[in-house]
Amino acid sequence: MLVNQLSIHNLRNLDNPSLSFSSHLNIIYGPNAAGKSSLLEALYILGNGRSFRTTKHNKVINDEYNDFTIFAKLESSGIRHQLGFSRQRNGETAIKLNSEPVKRLSTLAKLSPVQILSPEQYDLLVKGPSSRRKQLDWGVFHVEHSVLSLWQKCHKILLQRNQLLKRQSPYKDISIWDKQLVTLSEQVTQLRQAYCDKITPLFRQYCQDFLGQYDLSLQLYPGWSDRKDIGLQQIYSEQFEKDKQLGYTQSSIHKADLKFVLDQTKRAGDYLSRGQQKLLITAFKLAQLKVMQEYGRQTPLFLLDDIGAELDAHHQQQLLNVLANQPPNQQTFITCVHLEPLKPLIEQYDDVKMFHVEHGHIKEVSVDAAAL
Repeated sequence: MLVNQLSIHNLRNLDNPSLSFSSHLNIIYGPNAAGKSSLLEALYILGNGRSFRTTKHNKVINDEYNDFTIFAKLESSGIRHQLGFSRQRNGETAIKLNSEPVKRLSTLAKLSPVQILSPEQYDLLVKGPSSRRKQLDWGVFHVEHSVLSLWQKCHKILLQRNQLLKRQSPYKDISIWDKQLVTLSEQVTQLRQAYCDKITPLFRQYCQDFLGQYDLSLQLYPGWSDRKDIGLQQIYSEQFEKDKQLGYTQSSIHKADLKFVLDQTKRAGDYLSRGQQKLLITAFKLAQLKVMQEYGRQTPLFLLDDIGAELDAHHQQQLLNVLANQPPNQQTFITCVHLEPLKPLIEQYDDVKMFHVEHGHIKEVSVDAAAL
């Protein structure tokens, strides 16, 4: 995945920039609140259809306008495309790929995968399982696209099952759906587990690099507890009366969680300091990036927002050392306030573009002009 050119209109405080990027390393620098993160936000929206900074779409649109538009020229799986995305204040979106309308956001995800490490991501350990599950499924999807179809089928059956539960239907009516639900749930869980098996050794290695003495690992909770080893079909049978009472299915892939574990048994979020949690999430995101590079259909954009705000100088340098050894097809975008810490990284790249941002205005500058 490679973004060659990007035009942005009416997004936050940005002054409608049109930019051309390096295929390798892009540095965006300037004072706080200048608009640096808004540029990364536009790139993220291209691959996800939503912001990483807010769930309120209106916040992304410039106050003086009723919509924002992003247009990109990019290469995906070696093929050149033109991609446009716009969103109105009422929430309506329009997506065009090579001038043809696109209805599904999953098309964006396949076309332009994006991995991001930003201050908003560092709460992953202490948030509810939904955020971790989404991050897990993002990785699974980009390694095995078939998981989306399985997940969607599973979701439809769960909706049907829950409707029957709310109607107080007898189990014989519900058991018909359970057989399909069990098969699909097991298939989704197998793909999730296969992904965890791929990412775990990389995650452990990065944790060793960043956190040293801690024994950290990943564990997949499938969405149900099977301590008796009876299987999901039997669990549904035994939980039926309780499910009917509640009006929904207690055990399903929609309850899954990716657990970060310390010393094999402890929840890492309960024992690690805030700073250590940030390092753990950094290790996790880097491991996801590496898995995408090795097993994914294509390499994602890597967006690193505000590197100086969340990591101390020592760990910044460790992260920069990792970034200095990325494969040649990895396109990276980094925002920062101060350029000096990035100097060793910039010197290791032949193809670097630098952009200065101030009051929403983005200007490309030469490396020499940036006074490195």
